[in-house]
This record gives sequence, C-alpha cells and structure tokens, in this order.
Amino acid sequence: MRKGNYIAIVTIILAVFFLGFMETPICAQDEIKIGSISTTSGPAAHLGRLRLQGGDIAVEEVNAKGGIPIGGKLHKVKIIQYDDKCSAKDAVTVAERLINNDKVPVIIGATCSHATLAAMELTEKYKIPMANAISASMMLTSKGAKYIFRTGAQTALQTECITKFAMEDLKLKTAALIGRNDAWAKSGFEQFKKRVQARGGKVVAAEHYELGSTDFYSILMKIKMAKPEFIWAISLVEDGAMLMKQAHELGIKAVMMGTDEMASEAMWKIAGPAATGIYVYWGGDPPGPASAEYEKKFMQKYGVKSINIDKIGYDTTHLVMDAIKRANSKDPEKIAQALRETDYQGIRNRYAFSEAGQATVKMWIVQLLEDTNYKYIKDMQVDKNPPLPIDRE
Repeated sequence: MRKGNYIAIVTIILAVFFLGFMETPICAQDEIKIGSISTTSGPAAHLGRLRLQGGDIAVEEVNAKGGIPIGGKLHKVKIIQYDDKCSAKDAVTVAERLINNDKVPVIIGATCSHATLAAMELTEKYKIPMANAISASMMLTSKGAKYIFRTGAQTALQTECITKFAMEDLKLKTAALIGRNDAWAKSGFEQFKKRVQARGGKVVAAEHYELGSTDFYSILMKIKMAKPEFIWAISLVEDGAMLMKQAHELGIKAVMMGTDEMASEAMWKIAGPAATGIYVYWGGDPPGPASAEYEKKFMQKYGVKSINIDKIGYDTTHLVMDAIKRANSKDPEKIAQALRETDYQGIRNRYAFSEAGQATVKMWIVQLLEDTNYKYIKDMQVDKNPPLPIDRE
C-alpha cells in the first residue's frame, strides 16, 4: 500500500471515530428528572420502600414506551431518590440537594408527616411542586401551601371513615384512641375527638406511645378500665400488630379498628388470631382489572403481595408523570399548574385536587379475615355531609 493511501485511510478512520465520539452527547437519550424523598431506613422505612417499589413499576412502564414526550421529544424518566430517615432535619437536607444540586422540577415525598412539613418550607420557597403519597397530617393542607399535592388520605379522611362507620353503622358511642407520638397520630387524635363529639359520642380514653415501643400492656389496661365500645389504633403494622395481640391477651372486648397499613402480611404474622375481625380504613376502591394487572407485576418483581401503600406510590408516580406530559415542559411552575388541573384515573381511584392541595380519595371500611385475607365492607362516602371539613382543619 502506498504511504499516501495509508495516511488517507488512517485519517478517515480517526475522523469517523472522532465524529462518533463527539455525537454521543447529542444522540444521548433526553431525560426528565423527578426528585424523591422517601424513608428507607429508620422508623417507617417499610412505608418508604413500598412507595418506591410501586413508583419504580410506574417508571418502568413509561420508560418502556420511550418516556414522556416534552417539546416533541421523548424523555426517559430518572428518579433521584434520597433517604430522609423519617427525620425533619434530613428531609430539609435532601430537599435542598434535590432543588439546588440536582435541579429537579418536581419532587415526590416525603414519608413521615414531620419530614414532609420540614421539606415543604423549601419547596414553597423555591416554588417546586411536591406530590405526597403517604404523610397524613392535616397541616400539609391547612397552611395555605401552593405547591403541595397530596394523593393519600389525610387524617380528616381517615377519621371520618372510622368514626362514621363505628357510630352510624355499628351504633357505637364511646371511643378510645391509642397511637404513636408523632405528627400523624397527633393530627389524628384531634380529628378523632372532634368527629366523635360531632356525632354525639364521647372519647373516654386517649393514649400516646413512643416510636419503637413494643410493650403496650399498661396503656391498654388504662383503656380497658375506661370501657370504650370501640378502640382506634393510629399505628403502623409493627406496633399496631403487637398492640392488637396484647389487647387480645388482656381480654379487651371492644371493637378494634386500625389503619390500612395494618392490612399487610406482617399483621397476621405478629398478631395471629388477634388480627381477625379488625376493621381498618382503606383509601381507594376495590381492585379492578388495572389494579389486578399491577398486583401481578408487583408479585413477579418483589415476591410479596401488593398492599395499599405501594399502590398509591404507583398512582402518585404515574400522576406526576402525567402532569409533566400535560405541562409539556420541565418548568416547575408549569408542572405545578398541570397538577392543579389534574383529573387522573389511577388503579386506586380517580384523582383531582382541591384548592388546599388534597386529592379526592374514596374511603372504604375493610375487615381483616384469616390468613392475610380481607374483605371490603362499605364505601363510606366521606365527602357526603361530613360534620367537619375533610381537606383542611
């Protein structure tokens, strides 16, 4: 081969290689980042993980179709997740990081109410919309915040469901309350007392316990001595199951009621026979075809049954991605406006937000049966003539 030809060939090869290298960023897949604050360690870690697992399936479904169309181009969805450890301080730290370092236009989070309230100070300041799936404190939607969008049931909806069923359907009049010493349960305590009294009943006992507690005998004895007709436990599954087990051991005969979190497999494993017969509030309608299909995906991916918490993670993530699509933009203000105009059919129910930022949530009473089974008892229609508002204080 002549030297000149050799040099020409090498030059062409190098040019092709160089141009290919230079084109890589230009041809790279466009992406849209969604921030996530979720508890994956510490108190409530299982809640945070479930929300993320449901959300991951939603993202996989959208990305499998190419992503979200924005400005005429498909954008793959990238979730940037940080653990807040159910801590207000850590929630502020990671929210600051998501907003100022990662430049996300929207956030899904947090898990614990006090952590969400802390992060809200920043999302409101920087006008970054935040969709929340789990935090139930009334303060989220009672502070006049403009950038919070809660898809889950806050304590007004939860307590309206419980008190309406106990007092109107079961005709019970005296109540007791036991719950965690945190922002969620404290908000629930206030709502419960107001709604029991508004229906002509009386709260005869109320007890708090600290996170991580496992011995409830002393406070349960106080409640037993007050002789309530029904007891509502504002608890997560670990403490709620142990509480129900110990109440059963003490021979408490009151009707026992709990939270949707308590309708998970751990409830039956810990509480045993004490789980059977408990009533819990439940956000969302009975499963339809779309929910059943999702449940199959969840079981295949994670090897456990889907429960209400992962479903709302799935719905919330899809709802946020739908808002980005409708906004046709990565601009936070446009995404926030799209969220305000939401009319989204999820697998749990149809979502639209009130001016306060609270989504419509269908609330059912569900009863726990044997062997991790449960049945839907009644749609409580909590939005019809409640004695107190259900989207704010």
